[in-house]
Amino acid sequence: MAPTPLSLAHETLDNTIGAILVGIVFAAFLFGITTLQTYWYYHTYPNDSLLHKSSVAVLWTLDAFHLALVVHAVYTYTVTGFGNVLGLLDIIWSVKLQASINVIIILVVHSLYAMRVWLLGGYHRGLLGYIVALVVLGGFAIGVAFAYSIYTVHIYTDLEKVSWAINAALATATTIDFIIAGAMCYYLRKSKGSVTRLNSRISTVMQYTLSSGLFTSACSLAAMFCYILLPNTFVFLAVEFLLTKLYVGSFIAMLNARERKMEEPTSVDFATNPSWSWKHNLNVHATSSFWSPRPASSLTLPVSHPSSPKMATSTLPPTMPMIMHGR
Repeated sequence: MAPTPLSLAHETLDNTIGAILVGIVFAAFLFGITTLQTYWYYHTYPNDSLLHKSSVAVLWTLDAFHLALVVHAVYTYTVTGFGNVLGLLDIIWSVKLQASINVIIILVVHSLYAMRVWLLGGYHRGLLGYIVALVVLGGFAIGVAFAYSIYTVHIYTDLEKVSWAINAALATATTIDFIIAGAMCYYLRKSKGSVTRLNSRISTVMQYTLSSGLFTSACSLAAMFCYILLPNTFVFLAVEFLLTKLYVGSFIAMLNARERKMEEPTSVDFATNPSWSWKHNLNVHATSSFWSPRPASSLTLPVSHPSSPKMATSTLPPTMPMIMHGR
């Protein structure tokens, strides 16, 4: 029989029922922010790639399903099992399934980030992309082992038997977050050019990258420390409820941090557009999303003076629209 794990606090209503109640409140709040971010993404980037649109839809659906499982678990412990102290020892099916959904979401987000590192690094041009890919594959193997081990135990005191899988999964997630954030910031910094507006946008994305990696890593470490120090409570479970929400929300927020894709005019008629009359030239910045390997330089399109009877026109090369929209 496995020894009873030492805990810094004995189980009480506050650190069991109270902890998961607080956890579900914050989880629902974060899900609301993620839903708003999802709406803003589809509203702002209607012409985005199918991969991005599908990824956001899948992640939001999994996140909603995860929240439903958390609600079921909390309702079962607090309402259905009201007054049944021994019932708090059972690991119900929704808790096990939400842990598996948590693993799937983290693996999907890590895979998407790894693919973006490859795009930023120019596919096979750097060793860093291979390192990130191998780390994500290792995290996938550990995540599968963790999801399987959860189904081999039935009460919370038996989690000590699979504590190695829990600690390894949380530690691996933290390590992958740091590696991916560092790799993306490295390539984004290399992508800076002479265009001030584009450099500002890249700096913004770098801040989102570091912030998202910091938040998810801090949540993973908090869940691991709570499990190690408070194994007989539900504090680690409450923190784990938030982990999925942070991963999904940070990824969609990073997509929304890109330059908005808008069609740039290739011709200007000053007779019908008097607001342009004060300009002597039209500066079209070749913007790029933060997924692109390298930003293009700005392009200045000369136009006619408003006093000229001719309409100022300019013809762009066939590849310029793709560069301008970061495709």
